[in-house]
Amino acid sequence: MIISIIIPTKNRYTTLFSVVDMILSFNLNDDIEVVIQDNSDNNEQALKFVSERKAYANLKYFHSHENLSVIENSDKAVLNSSGEYVCFIGDDDGVMPNIVEVVKWMKEKGYKALKSYKPRYYWPDQKSNFLSDNTSGVLRYAEWKKQSFKVVKTSIALNKTLNKGGAVLRNLPCLYHGIVKRETLNKIYKKTETFFPGPSPDMANAVALTQVLDSFVYTDYPVVISGKSTKSTGGAGVLHQHVARIEEVKHLPSDTSVNWDNRIPKYWTGPTIWAESVIKALEAFQNYKAVESLNFEYLYAFLKVFHKKHSEEIFKNFKINKSLNLYFLMTKIFLYRLQVFIKNRIGVEKQFNNIKDMNSAVDIISSVK
Repeated sequence: MIISIIIPTKNRYTTLFSVVDMILSFNLNDDIEVVIQDNSDNNEQALKFVSERKAYANLKYFHSHENLSVIENSDKAVLNSSGEYVCFIGDDDGVMPNIVEVVKWMKEKGYKALKSYKPRYYWPDQKSNFLSDNTSGVLRYAEWKKQSFKVVKTSIALNKTLNKGGAVLRNLPCLYHGIVKRETLNKIYKKTETFFPGPSPDMANAVALTQVLDSFVYTDYPVVISGKSTKSTGGAGVLHQHVARIEEVKHLPSDTSVNWDNRIPKYWTGPTIWAESVIKALEAFQNYKAVESLNFEYLYAFLKVFHKKHSEEIFKNFKINKSLNLYFLMTKIFLYRLQVFIKNRIGVEKQFNNIKDMNSAVDIISSVK
């Protein structure tokens, strides 16, 4: 099996079944295995779904009755897969039908990790995001150039993330929404006893990859479509609604609160959990020098701009050094946010409306010449 597509999930069958059926419809049984790693409270629906697809020998289903953290469930997904390469997607994401061709190209060229541009699909239940009042059933993507790819040094990618306070993932290689060779993942596991050495699996693995790889390949051609639905973390993220005390977030590892870095506000938001994961992943590789270069000032400014509504709550009981001048950074970040808003308004990205499911979104992207 050349590639495993792993899908850790919990209590979100609404989109999961549609996504799995879409991948199975590619009829690439000899090349792709789909691994569902389920930690749902009641998995009767999943058992019925899988039993009705016995013809697909490449569909693997695993369920854990005990309550697992998102890290534990993700680790099990990788360990229960067998492909030479691995792609991690959420239960509301999609992959393109030519993913096997992409992996074969990676293998031929000797690339151990690949990241691609990601179109965004908002499922019909995702009514809005922080920039728009109507995203239900919306697909957005930017046009790409034919055969457009580049090799990126992981040291440069990591420095860009550190300079932005660990609040930005887009520069890094990823298993989540990316493709990584298994032997590379095993290097991380051998060193840290997990593939995700931090409380957020996407960022923890991404930073860990920079510690075991010198470079990765990035392509403008989409391989994964990022899905947004109201029950997912990504869906809550686009609404900027995931703000809570660390102790209240049940899917985090049990020691997250105790081991939380005191330079980061102790609240669960996208930027804070990512920054914490950057630190924990680097510490797992004893790269303390990189930890000290994390731009905490940028992180604070980012939180004040993008989480203005919850800013008082986030920074409650957290002292910011009064000598720090956040005004310039806040202005810079606000202007970036305004730029994104304007691009969306003037139609830099193509937009399709009333798209009923991920399968339809994949069909549209596949039809682009």
